[in-house]
This record gives sequence, structure tokens and C-alpha cells, in this order.
Amino acid sequence: MLARPTAKKSLTDWRNWIRYRQVRTRWWRHVAGPRAASLTDADFKRLMGLPESDDEAMRVFHERLRLRFFFHPRNRKDFFLNVLTSLQSFDDVLREADETVEDKFDTLGSGLVGLGWPIDWQKDFKSGYSWPMSASHQLDVLQLDRPTDVKVPWEVSRFHQVWWLGKAYWLTGHDQYAQKFRALIDSWIDANPLDRGVNWLLAMETAIRACNWVAGYAFFCEARTIPASFWVRFFRVLYQHGLFIEHNLEYAFVRGNHFLSNVTGLMTLGLVFKEHEDGRRWYEWATKQLEVEMGRQVYPDGVDWEKSTSYQRLVLELFTVPTLLAERNGHVFSPEYLKRWQSMFGFVAAYQRPDGTIPLVGDADDGRLFRFRRDDDINDLRHILAVGAIRFDDPSLRDAAGGLSQDALWYWGGEGFEKLRLIKESAPAPASQSFPEGGFYVLRSANAHVFFDAGDIGLGGKGGHGHNDTLSFELWIDGAPLIVDPGTYAYTSDVKLRQALRGTASHNTVMVDGVELAEFSGLWNIASDPTRVEVEEWTIEERATMVVAMHRACERLHLPVRHRRRMVLDHANDRLFIEDVLEGEGWHTAIASFHLAPAVKARVANDRMVELSVGGRSYWLELSAGRVRVESAVFSRSFGKKEPTSVVRVELSGSEPITLRTVIGR
Repeated sequence: MLARPTAKKSLTDWRNWIRYRQVRTRWWRHVAGPRAASLTDADFKRLMGLPESDDEAMRVFHERLRLRFFFHPRNRKDFFLNVLTSLQSFDDVLREADETVEDKFDTLGSGLVGLGWPIDWQKDFKSGYSWPMSASHQLDVLQLDRPTDVKVPWEVSRFHQVWWLGKAYWLTGHDQYAQKFRALIDSWIDANPLDRGVNWLLAMETAIRACNWVAGYAFFCEARTIPASFWVRFFRVLYQHGLFIEHNLEYAFVRGNHFLSNVTGLMTLGLVFKEHEDGRRWYEWATKQLEVEMGRQVYPDGVDWEKSTSYQRLVLELFTVPTLLAERNGHVFSPEYLKRWQSMFGFVAAYQRPDGTIPLVGDADDGRLFRFRRDDDINDLRHILAVGAIRFDDPSLRDAAGGLSQDALWYWGGEGFEKLRLIKESAPAPASQSFPEGGFYVLRSANAHVFFDAGDIGLGGKGGHGHNDTLSFELWIDGAPLIVDPGTYAYTSDVKLRQALRGTASHNTVMVDGVELAEFSGLWNIASDPTRVEVEEWTIEERATMVVAMHRACERLHLPVRHRRRMVLDHANDRLFIEDVLEGEGWHTAIASFHLAPAVKARVANDRMVELSVGGRSYWLELSAGRVRVESAVFSRSFGKKEPTSVVRVELSGSEPITLRTVIGR
């Protein structure tokens, strides 16, 4: 049986931490790294048992890899390309590729920006700061004393652009796309010697880049204008990527998406270099680690323990790609692993709203393993559900996906199109669902979707990418979001806003005496998680869905308080009833917040009524007590982007119990 997510440190954890984080990293810096950096193309060919001639060496290498990855030029058939252009218009494919040829990038909210040539691969082009070409492990990449963001050069160096160039090349055969791929790879290698600069700092970035480079190889391996000498150099540096990841694993007692990305990278590179003992070791280690990490990072109900709806997608991708690759190459996973993997898809389908968008709970940094389209809506997760539908022959995932996606096409080829079409079983209409181990509850009616957080803050008490949002909720109604989570916006480039948006007051819950639910410890962690949430009732009936939950975070106050929230969704009238009760000792002040979607306008009608208008419809926020006001606020729909919005604050004070009853509806 798979384990349950836990922050407890076992003897195995201690041994692995010493091995991965102490011994291997030091060995890398002093011995293995310099040795890998000195590897020449000729050395690489001898190491891999390849002929001395570049042309003959690459002929052998190409034949080895022909069937190991998801696709190969043999997939380039009229049927396949017709399916591709049904998912993305021909003109759109060319536009994204042509803008890449012109060195124009849209990165983490920057808008389309020309980076010039050659690209400065060390530069945060949004702030203008370039990191020096020093030893990677000595660089201060956070730069908290200035508004820089190392994620910008990292994102450009992840090489998602190979997909945009590759698709245009397959559709047109125009050599400019192959030549741009070659130029970008050569430029990056020249500007990023091993272990120097920001792009060799983390194994996660190295792993994601390696996976996208492998996809680039699959697109362009038969391009006649790319010489064999390029491919020898390309694979030599890919091999260095594998050595770097192996010796710089982001192993931690409390592991998350970083370590999982390392596993994904070594799985992919293990298949590329499977004829060599290093490749075989990487592949075998990665298949075992997938089973371990599924138990360590994912609850049995499919919820990733980082407690973020956006990171749920990234973690799901980081499990899906290596799992499908391993299955393609003959590996069989345990039934427990497959069941929990399928549950991850099910959780995404549940929190996805009827229009395909998602609530922005926890951090959201736009992280992807593969980006098949540059301009896809980052908050639309239907693409990954199509993959799950095909893998598990699941009609509910098929319905939630709404059709084939590029993910499914590239992972399954034309076979995916047929498999999705052949899922014939009908699925029941989506209903309210609970995820008690992960701590999330979805309340549904015909026209309303409520996402309620009744769990811990995340990562086994470390916080990580979870926010101070215990007992917070989002409300989508009549085709549009009404009450929302404000999102993330940034990590290091705006520290003040970063901390504000992860704070209690930035969520749709109650803040007592101005005290955070959990004290922050840096930009990602918390000192401890005092919430100790209990779900006291969860019922689904024909007329209504109800959840009652309580947290103890405020018991640490001088005068202890417990917050209990009762939520009832009236199915017939799409009305949400909320009752907040603060039970404890003495006099307290409290502020209940209701953050509005940017399109929603608020008007205070009287002390107990606020009119919310959006899309020609009006809704009422009816309050039983308190002083109400509307304030300006910020909403971030994706990383690096923010826009103005409003928040309704309800201020309460008194001796216990303090009670606020709220009704939201037409």
C-alpha cells in the first residue's frame, strides 16, 4: 500500500538527505562537476559506445531512440496534422512560431517582448537585471532587496518554445523553424557553461529544460539542414543535464514539485541514454521514486499536499508524463499507484467550474512541464483531463475535458483521438463532492459552484504553496465568478504584495484581532500550522449541500477563540448561506472578507445589504450584523499580472459568541 503524506522524518529520510544533499552535492562541486564540464564530444561518443564519425554516431543514436518518446517524425501524417489544426488554427501555430523566430517572448505577465539577439539568458528582462556568470551555487537569486524575478530567465530557459517551432515545422516543412531551434540551443549552450549562471542553480529547471529539449529532438531529428555535429553536442549537454540532476537532487524531508520534477527529468533522460549504465540507473531509480512520491505527496483522495489548485496541475503533469513514458516502455505500476493517479484527475475535474476555469486557491506561478500553446488560458485545466479520460477510459473525465486536447494528441497520437471517441459509457451529471483527506469540499447546484477549503495550510505544516485561507471559499454562479481568491501575482519581485496576498485578510474567511492564521517564515513557509481543522458535518441532499467546519488557529490568542463556519448551498435557488460563529473568551474584533471578481461592482445599499452586479445580473450580499464597507483590492489571474478589484469587509466586535449570518444570491 502507498503511504500517506506526512512530514515525519524516518531513518530512510535521514539517510537519503545525507546522501543526496550533503555527499552528492559536494562530490559534484569538487569532482563530478568539473569532470562532466570537461567532457568533449569525442569523449561522449566513446562513453556511449558510438562510432567516431558524427554522421554514423547519430544514425545509431537516432535508431535507438526511434520508439521511446511520445512521438517521432513517423507521426507526421496528414491525419495527425489535420487533428492538430482542428485544435489550434494553422495561422495561430505560425504566429507563435514566427514570433519565436523574431525572439519575441511573452513570459510571466510581461506581454510580448522582443529580447533581441543573442538572448541574454541570465537576464530578468522585466526588471533589466542580469545575474553574473559566477558559480551557480554562490548566486543570490532571490535578490529580495530589489524587484527582480529569477523566474523570468528560468522560464525562458525551460524551452517551451520548441513546441511552437516544432509544430510549425511539421505543418509547413519550412527550414527557418529548424534553424531557429538549432540557433536557440547553440546560443544557450554557449552562454550557459555547466555550473555557471542562474540556469544551473536548480535541478528542477535543469529537468524541465531537458524534457523540452527531448521534445525538440523528436520534432527536428530528421531536419536535413541540421548537421550531425550539432546533435552530438546536443546529446552531450543533455547527458550533462542528467549528471547535474542526479548529483543535485532537491531532496527534502518535506518534498514537493521540485523533487518530483527531478524524478521526471531523470526518467526522461534515462530513456534517452538507456544503453549506458547511467541512463539505466536513472530510469530504474525514477520508476521506483514515482511510487514513493505518489504516497508522500498525494492524499488517497487525489489532493496534492501542497494545497494549491494550480500546483495540482503541475504535479499531475509531473506524474503523468513519466508514468506514460514508463508504461510506453513496458513498466507496470502498482494498482495503488494507478488508483491515486486517477484520483488526481478526479479532483481537478471536481474543482473545475462548468466553464473550464478554476478557483485560484494557494500559489499560482504558471508552472508547466510542457506548454503546447503559448497563449492558452493558464487557468483552464481541461487539457490534462482529456489525457486522464483516455488513460482510464473514464467518461466523467471525458465530459469534464470537453474534447481532445493537444496534450492528449502529443501523448497518444492519432490513437488518442480514437480512444477518446470510443469512450461510450455515459457519466452522471457533476454533483457535490468531498475530499476529506485533502481538506477540500465542492458544493454544486445547477448554476452554482462553491469551492471550500476546510483543511490544513499545506505541506505537512510547512505551508509551502498554501495560503492562510482556512475556511475560505470561492463562488461561481450563472456562468461567471462572483467571490474569488485574489491569487498570487509574484514571489520575489514584490515581497510586500506577495505576503499580503497569502495572508488571511486576502481570503474569504474571518480574521480575528488582526492576527494571521499562521505566522509566516519567509516567502513560502510558515512557522507552524495551528489550524487543526475539524469537519463536523458534510451532507448532500436533494435540496441542499451542507458543510460545517471549525479551526483552532485563534486558540493561541491571549483570549482563545474558535471559528466555526457553516455553509449551505440551496440547489433550487442557487443561494449560499454562511454562518460564522466565534466562540471563546472575552472581547474580540473580527473582519469577514468577501473578495469580488474584477468584473463585479459593489454598492452598499444599507448596513445589511450590498448589491453585487456583473454581466447584467444583480446578486445580494445580505448580512445579519456588523459594519460593512467596500475597499479597493488587487486580483491576479496569473503570475506577474494584476488588476484592480474590490473587497467587501464586514467588521464585527463583541464578547463571545460573535455570530455573522450571510446570504449570497439573486
